[in-house]
Amino acid sequence: MSAVTPRRAARQPGLVTLVRGDVRELDAIETAALLAGEVSAPITGCVLPVRPRAGLDLVRALAGDCIGRWTLWADVSGGSFEDVRGLVISGHTWRAAARHVWPALERCPVYVQHRRPAPHRSVLVAVDSPGTQLALARRLEPMMERPGMRITVAFASVPSWACSLAAALGYPVFVPRPQAECFPCPLAMRGATGVSLPTTPLWAIRTLADDLRPDLVVLGLHRHRIREPWLAHPTAWHLSRELRTDVLICPVG
Repeated sequence: MSAVTPRRAARQPGLVTLVRGDVRELDAIETAALLAGEVSAPITGCVLPVRPRAGLDLVRALAGDCIGRWTLWADVSGGSFEDVRGLVISGHTWRAAARHVWPALERCPVYVQHRRPAPHRSVLVAVDSPGTQLALARRLEPMMERPGMRITVAFASVPSWACSLAAALGYPVFVPRPQAECFPCPLAMRGATGVSLPTTPLWAIRTLADDLRPDLVVLGLHRHRIREPWLAHPTAWHLSRELRTDVLICPVG
């Protein structure tokens, strides 16, 4: 195995691709290269502190010039992600290491790659408030400039905790296929289409992802004192693991 580059002075903020030695991670590395080209950012390869797979040396060799340098998770997280523009991880590795990587979402976005690497033509953005919409619009600004980009902004009018509360009180919970209603606020993303559904965020995004087949689903993440991700952020936790499309999770405060 080749030597790992130690952390030195602060660098230009770039993308970090997380690997553990699964050859399917080569698609995540290629996806990171596409994203880095859009924002003119360097790419760093990072070996996660989980049990390595047999293909780690092969992944590093086949990554070739796509990766500017290799480092360790301790070096990336030890700098509080100050020089990290975002993390990119394959869906297979995310399912195995999500609990370990999740705390990084308080500092930087995480891009979970599920589909084959290709430019984005359709994006589904989930929002829960005007503030979240503005925060995500700033994140996606380079993408919105691309000709032919289709952006759908989705709002779910039923809070995520409503079904859990109803079930706890003994009321039956029915989740019919939602019908669209009026979008509750002005759209902050140029050329976007707003869709509001009278259901919970989880079911709204599942329904729209199935209908629209977007290339990317974007989710905002609010800070929470509960540390278990599946309990504090069940919508992002489940969707990032189960959707067939790529998922971008962004901290929004």
